Amino acid sequence: MFITVKRHEREKQELLSISNRLTEAILKNSTVGLFLLDAKDRILPPVSQSLAGLFRRQEFANLSFEKLLAPIVTAKTLTVVRNHIAALLGGTVKDPAEVNPLRDIDVRLTNADGSFDAAHYSFEFEPVFVPNEPRGWLVCVTDITARVQSTRELEDLRGRFHTQSEILRGVLQMGGARFGTFMQKADGSMKTIAKVLKKPAREEDAFRHKLDEILDEVDRVRREAAAFKLTGLESAARIFEDALHELRNRATLSGSDFLPLAVKLDQLYNQFAMIKSLTIAASPARPPDSAAPDMRITSGGTQILEAPTFAPKAAPSAVPGTQESAPAGSLDSTLKALTEHVAHEHDKKVELETIGLHRVPPQYQSAIKNVAIQLIRNAVMHGIEPPAVRTAAGKAALGTLRLEFKAREKQFDLLFEDNGCGLVPDTVRATAVACGVVTQEAATRMRDREAIKLIFKSRYTTMTNAPGETAHGSGMSLVRRYVHDAGGKIALASLPGFETRFKITLPPLPAVGMPPEGTAAPEQQAPLEQETALTDAKVA
Repeated sequence: MFITVKRHEREKQELLSISNRLTEAILKNSTVGLFLLDAKDRILPPVSQSLAGLFRRQEFANLSFEKLLAPIVTAKTLTVVRNHIAALLGGTVKDPAEVNPLRDIDVRLTNADGSFDAAHYSFEFEPVFVPNEPRGWLVCVTDITARVQSTRELEDLRGRFHTQSEILRGVLQMGGARFGTFMQKADGSMKTIAKVLKKPAREEDAFRHKLDEILDEVDRVRREAAAFKLTGLESAARIFEDALHELRNRATLSGSDFLPLAVKLDQLYNQFAMIKSLTIAASPARPPDSAAPDMRITSGGTQILEAPTFAPKAAPSAVPGTQESAPAGSLDSTLKALTEHVAHEHDKKVELETIGLHRVPPQYQSAIKNVAIQLIRNAVMHGIEPPAVRTAAGKAALGTLRLEFKAREKQFDLLFEDNGCGLVPDTVRATAVACGVVTQEAATRMRDREAIKLIFKSRYTTMTNAPGETAHGSGMSLVRRYVHDAGGKIALASLPGFETRFKITLPPLPAVGMPPEGTAAPEQQAPLEQETALTDAKVA
């Protein structure tokens, strides 16, 4: 039987129609972003409807892959994207499924209010036939944010379980009494390290004496941790110890050389704090005046870990004008030690008040710590006046900093303020011009609220020969970068001669509960009604 030309053409059109309907159904209903990339790095229509939601835009035709990702990734990631697409289209990638650096990349998605949502996207590339094109690729985009968060939470749980196992093994092998003694001595060493770092020092001999004192304590912690096979604590102690040895081998030392130790010291404190918290969690409640018993294993094999030295104490009654001492190893204590250290270096008297830092989610702890370190250093060095200057201006000789973290229903807020000299817009303009950040003409045209944002520029600095600092400014530009990387935005307000405030807003975290602050009374703080500048500096 022969098939006529008309019948063949009709069947062909029917198949094409079915194929087109199937394609339309896939593109309309697929939760995965789908599009074709041709040999000239152009996105070809049609694309899946989900792509608009993933990238928060409507137009994709003839858009290059690099331009698609440029608004939502960092410059470093964009370089990786550019190199991979060039290799892919150039034919040098033999197996795109095997060599793919874009399986998990961080993206920042802009909201209508100017804030950002942080997410993780995965890009997969499959070679396909594209009519009239020598080469084509089907690109699949998947939002893997929930999976990444779950993986990180699982890794954290594994780490805690591993530490619990090490604690139990140490108790079984060495005995509960010895483990309790180790914990008590390690706690003492942590407090001693914090105390030594607070000591004022001016001469190089004093700095080297501080190094030797800290090294003795860290070495003690490392050796005891190794004896109990607490690998996490031993590793953190070794890293901190290596950094101290590197400092000791330098020809000269200044106080600012100690500042980079903050991160490594924080890692050591965090490891010890986790062991400490697990020890407390396993301890049965005991009367506060009871004798300290040994750690022991019951006949049923259940661990009863009793270490009253580390048992939580009842919160002291609130006394106006006082603060509860922050436990050694906490973010509070680290930042307060940093404040005192920088204040001593610059002959100033400064006190830091911290509120709510225990509420910082694990995902934001690194960003909050980095931002806080830079804000504190900047405030102490440039914001808080020397005691004599403050007294002459009718202020208290003691300058104050205030750092508060709040968990809102739809965002997180980090508030920082100092009662120093504030920002004078004309002074900021003049400094920016002198540093080559802007031209005199551009600075003159700027409104005050725009001018003070110049402090976030990387080359902006008011420093001349501050101890241990480089000749270019980086502190506030680092704050801007940290906030940008976390998907947040920053607002700045200043009242010349009196205070400077920063408000950093961070987006909510996927699938993480955000308990509101409750129904506490609003802040008893007068608004800056006479402030010269208030601006939402969206991190672009």
